[in-house]
Amino acid sequence: MPLDVPAVLSLERFTTMQTSRGCPWPCVFCDIPIFNEGKWRARGAEYVVGELAGLQREGYGAVFFVDDHFLLQPRRIEAICRGIGEQGVTIEWGCEGWVDSTCMDLFPAMDKAHCRTLMFGIESGSQKILDRLKKEQTLQEIETAVANAKRAGIEIVRGFFVVRIPDETEADLRATFRFASKIRIDSFGFNRLCVYRGTPLWREYVRRGLVDDAADWYKYFKCTSIDPSCLSGEDVHRIRSEEMRRLILYKLTRHLRQTLRLLRRFTRHMPSRDVLYLLAKPFLGKKQGATRAEVLSRTVEPGEIKSAAADLTQLADETLEHAIKSSREERARLQAEA
Repeated sequence: MPLDVPAVLSLERFTTMQTSRGCPWPCVFCDIPIFNEGKWRARGAEYVVGELAGLQREGYGAVFFVDDHFLLQPRRIEAICRGIGEQGVTIEWGCEGWVDSTCMDLFPAMDKAHCRTLMFGIESGSQKILDRLKKEQTLQEIETAVANAKRAGIEIVRGFFVVRIPDETEADLRATFRFASKIRIDSFGFNRLCVYRGTPLWREYVRRGLVDDAADWYKYFKCTSIDPSCLSGEDVHRIRSEEMRRLILYKLTRHLRQTLRLLRRFTRHMPSRDVLYLLAKPFLGKKQGATRAEVLSRTVEPGEIKSAAADLTQLADETLEHAIKSSREERARLQAEA
């Protein structure tokens, strides 16, 4: 429940699809509007339904749409749901969207069209922090969107949150976990905020002298590592551990029926020991110091390797083309021998 779990829990053959690209919203930490110049482009509903029908003929039973914002255009969503019914598509699917989407009235149609998972980027339970991130959404809008999705019958509504945000106080961070307890999300994830080149937050950090655009262009940073306005990593780890345990206990005791439905779905598709581990891990984790995942990350991705990768971009085109050609020839030789 508190960890990243499969987007569509199913024993059926699973794949992903992308039906649109881009997002017009101005979140300061997101690089998607930079890559797509703030534009949103979509494939027509008939093509999406046709591909789903083709996947079903090939034996697929579950699909997750990896669109940056699947719920942007109501008429398109309505046409996709209608086409799924008309074509007899039974594939279960999931998607991610914005909480103040005008598609909220279509949640019942999405449920009828076999949408089983809906993910929202909630980010924070503090309005001050949402405004700092330029999310352009309110806590009330978040609560309404989640409630509407559950009322429509969507089985798993997941909330994404971020921690270690600039100007976030301990009270703000604890408010995020309390808000996660209050709203009717089924599963949740709390990820550390990082700054990526090109984002509005990166440009702010360049102005503040925290990063060097010329020297650090190939890097990304955890905000707590470079921004003195963030809580320390140790404080965030301590608060996150305390509040995560409270959050899980709250869901188990105050929303027992909803939690049991989710766990029942888990146990249909996961070994019981893994389900127990999902619930127990926050109570077994380290109270201080780097987590096992952090230690592993630092081991396999040291700064020297990042610098060496960046140096490769300075090679002449001829050298790179020779390396690519040699690699392809080597793969072809190995495949022939196999």
